[in-house]
Amino acid sequence: MITEITEPEYQIYLAIKDSIYENFFQRDSIQDITKINQLLLIVVYMKQEEILQWKN
Repeated sequence: MITEITEPEYQIYLAIKDSIYENFFQRDSIQDITKINQLLLIVVYMKQEEILQWKN
């Protein structure tokens, strides 16, 4: 990723709706993929625009 070169101190998170997290990202296979690829997630409750979880 270009930010690793230009801004190495930055961490990029993928923001996702809570319903998508519950219905998709809780699958074992998807959890394995997020771990392997070291995806950082923010789970957001969209109705109130509230962050529910930061997932590393």
